[in-house]
Amino acid sequence: MPNGGSDNCATCWFNRKNKGETGLWHAADPVENFCIIRNLPIEQDPFYTYCTNHPHHNPLKVDLPIGPVLKGYPRAQWVPSPDSEEIRLKLIFLLDAIEEQPQPEYPAGMYLDEMVVWQLGEFREPRAVPGLQRVTQFDPTKSVLGYFEIKRDRKRLVQMARESLNKIKRG
Repeated sequence: MPNGGSDNCATCWFNRKNKGETGLWHAADPVENFCIIRNLPIEQDPFYTYCTNHPHHNPLKVDLPIGPVLKGYPRAQWVPSPDSEEIRLKLIFLLDAIEEQPQPEYPAGMYLDEMVVWQLGEFREPRAVPGLQRVTQFDPTKSVLGYFEIKRDRKRLVQMARESLNKIKRG
């Protein structure tokens, strides 16, 4: 596993090279690494390129870009999130589906629900205010034992919801 985590583009079902599958089965194929949902050639090392749409974070296979593309280790933004009405509506839908009880998720990068909350704040999306206010009321100590026996709670999500609300209010 690369030091940056196994949730990378080289193992993603949205990488054209992988033919809709996850894992390393097609790593040696001569096909270009290309993100089909972002229409993005993965020019960086695909083992050190990441996004929240990866199967480790996105088991429902949401096929609209969520958040930016990251590269390197430590991870840094390479390509910002695209912005469209369709993406904003999907983010609001995903926000409304966030439950107080966290679910186990691969503990590298940002969790899907956290990326949804963060991205809505970055977009300054006013339609997200009711959902973000709901998330700020979550019990931050609600937790689950997740992958690799790592405890996941709601502290960071609640804080991110507050920060996103502040961004929206400031415009």
